Amino acid sequence: MTPEPHGQPHDPGRLLRRLAGRRALARLALLFERVWPALWPPLGVIGLFLCAALLGLPQLLSPALHLALLVVTFVAVAVLLVRGFKGLVTPDDAAADRRLEVASGLRHRPLSVLTDRPAANPQTGDRPTDPAADPLWRAHVERAIRQLRRLRVGVPRPGLARRDPRALRGGLLVGLVATLVIAGPDAPDRIAQALSPSLPHTPAAPGTELQAWITPPAYTRLAPIFLHTDARSVTAPAGSHLTISVTGSGSAPSLALNGHGAPFRALDASSFQADLDLTAGGHLAVRDGGRELAGWDLTVVADRPPTAAWTEPPGAAADGQHLRLPWTVTDDYGVVGLQAELHLRDRPSAPPLIIAIPLPGGDPHSAHGVSQQDLTAHPWAGLPVIARLIARDYPGQTGSSEPAEFVLPERVFTNPVARALIAARRGLSVRPDDRDSAVGVLDALMQSPQAFGTDFGAYANLSALYYLLEFDSSDEAVDQAQLGMWQLALHMEEGLTDQTARQLEEARQAANDALDRAKKDPSPVNRDELQKRLAELQNAIQHHMQALLDQLKRSPDEMPFDPNAMRLDSQQMQRLADQAREAAQQGKMDEANQRMAELDRMLENLRNARTRESADAARNAERRQRGRQQMSVLQDMVARQGGLLDHSQQRANDVPRLGDVGQPPTQPADPAAGQQADRLVQQALRRALGELMQRFGDLTGKVPPSMGEADLAMRGAGQALADGQDQAAGADQQKAIEALQKGGQEMAQTMAQQFGRGQRGQDGSSDDGEGDDGMFGMGQDGHGDYNGQGTMPGSPYQPDQQRDPFGRRFGQGNSGADESETTTVPEQREQQRTQAIEQELRRRGADRTRPQYELDYIGRLLQQF
Repeated sequence: MTPEPHGQPHDPGRLLRRLAGRRALARLALLFERVWPALWPPLGVIGLFLCAALLGLPQLLSPALHLALLVVTFVAVAVLLVRGFKGLVTPDDAAADRRLEVASGLRHRPLSVLTDRPAANPQTGDRPTDPAADPLWRAHVERAIRQLRRLRVGVPRPGLARRDPRALRGGLLVGLVATLVIAGPDAPDRIAQALSPSLPHTPAAPGTELQAWITPPAYTRLAPIFLHTDARSVTAPAGSHLTISVTGSGSAPSLALNGHGAPFRALDASSFQADLDLTAGGHLAVRDGGRELAGWDLTVVADRPPTAAWTEPPGAAADGQHLRLPWTVTDDYGVVGLQAELHLRDRPSAPPLIIAIPLPGGDPHSAHGVSQQDLTAHPWAGLPVIARLIARDYPGQTGSSEPAEFVLPERVFTNPVARALIAARRGLSVRPDDRDSAVGVLDALMQSPQAFGTDFGAYANLSALYYLLEFDSSDEAVDQAQLGMWQLALHMEEGLTDQTARQLEEARQAANDALDRAKKDPSPVNRDELQKRLAELQNAIQHHMQALLDQLKRSPDEMPFDPNAMRLDSQQMQRLADQAREAAQQGKMDEANQRMAELDRMLENLRNARTRESADAARNAERRQRGRQQMSVLQDMVARQGGLLDHSQQRANDVPRLGDVGQPPTQPADPAAGQQADRLVQQALRRALGELMQRFGDLTGKVPPSMGEADLAMRGAGQALADGQDQAAGADQQKAIEALQKGGQEMAQTMAQQFGRGQRGQDGSSDDGEGDDGMFGMGQDGHGDYNGQGTMPGSPYQPDQQRDPFGRRFGQGNSGADESETTTVPEQREQQRTQAIEQELRRRGADRTRPQYELDYIGRLLQQF
């Protein structure tokens, strides 16, 4: 084979493969040109039917005509297809070559050269044995091969224009597009209805009614969820119950969820109902006779476990006695229980301490609060613990918080024996198998009987605890010993009244618990237990009331109870306990509960009575202390005002004021300089008075009017000093002193009325530090505790020795001194004190809300006046 003109040799294999591919395409083009004219008539019929279907025309026909239309359309399409494909021949390679030669513009049929052979010699009749050896033939073949590069298949030409000269095919296409636009999203349904005239328009058969609803679990407090047939999806919580009711069906439907069925039960001949508990989601379908009446995509939402957390680090409360547990919980459908689980840090194997934490009513979705527990009596008190919050929801799922470590609050004991017992008790909690340390502590206490004094019962209990730990090796012995140590420590630390109060509270709680059990289960066992607990409560009430009476006899002046609490009568409480016992014995639990509630209120008043008065006394003592400080400021203010009055009178009389022996004069030689200095001091005193008035108003809510008068007088004195008028300044300063003295008396009276005078001891001193001069150091008449010279000791201004505490000079009357009723002299002071005591007793005697024995005691005291 000779090279191509471009110098590249021919690749016969590649050219032959190219020729094979072109032949295949040519055959397909020829096939299309023969098939498409045969398909066009039946496709036209189908197009006309689709246009009618999209317009909804078949549905307007009767079922018979609709069916006939379908049959005619089907027959026409079949006949046209048979007619069109009759005599159809598949193109062969020769036809493909002729198409390629025509489409490519090749002349002389060059593709046939590839299969031709040289003709025989006309003279000899022989064919050449090797055609390739003939140069002429080889050149002819090479020219044909070069033309293979220009082979083209061409576009198929089915020739529809000859068969459809009016272009009806275009009108059909336009009609299809227009009817599709008219049908819109209903196009698939209209086509389906046109092809199936016997199927109903709706999924359910005529007269069939379906109702479905989902009932969520009761703890979710959600309303029922109704399922509509036009809905595609639905969401329900786990554990919900599905109910489906079908009426108007001739046969029982079927219910399927993820391939699993649930049977319908017959309610009557045409009504059926199915129930299913929902635990997982999926496609939910209701079928009747092979048709799907309704279907939904069901999503089941699982219940999440609750969460619990500490809002603040837990630990001891402000009083140091209670355990403070700040908590918060959340749950998607509500928390039903919360508890704190405490583990002993130094003994993790010990059983945990469970503390129930009450929640707000209604199983809240989210709640927070602070629980305070008194665990000072627990053997772990004073030891480090690790706590977790555990929340629980209705299905029983739990959620816990992060662990928190703290020291369990403990009671502080001051008695040495009590402290030693509590330390030994605490050691047994950490190391219950190591009893030697506790036994050693008990033995050391037994070697010191003087620590118990004459309390032989306490010493006997100590000995019993010692021998219990020494000779009883059971685990229960440790628990019994710890309980005995706690009770003995309380006995050594508390008085009889505190012990009986604690025993009364324990008996009350035990009686209430027994009553609750008897109300829930009024069995003979629980009723007998209630009778026993009520009897113990009666004994505890009797012992505690007797202890209170004994304490009142020993300290009649203390009167630790308020009047309401003192009215509590032991017989009345005993009567309520008897009524509760009788009602419980007769099975009247509601009446027994009512009597116990009344008894609880009385005992609550009794328990609070001892603390209410002490709290008020402490609050009033603190206010009296603040009042004394303000009165001290007022006394110093009077003294300084008296010093300014001395200066003004000295300048008015032109007499210089000398200090002590060997000291220079206290006033400047220049009167103008002295006036300027006194004016600055006067302004400072006025500012101090304004601040004192504000503080006293905050303390009592009332400002004495005389202090306002003193402020006006101080302002006038300051203005007079600025004008150089010492005589006018002295008059205003005199008024200021008198107003301050009167204001001090008004302050003392106001605070005595609001805060009381405090309790006095046997030596006559006040329990809050007040002296015999009366309340707040002003005496019963309201005068200050001065040095008799109008100033406080150590004051920077010392008045003249010839001036009284009110700033007036002696010798202004016939007697040489002004002995008005407000002047404090020893005889008048004692008389005024006696009058004040009498007035106080008469005020208390007029208060008829006080107990009768107190009123009798006050009456006996008034007989001495």
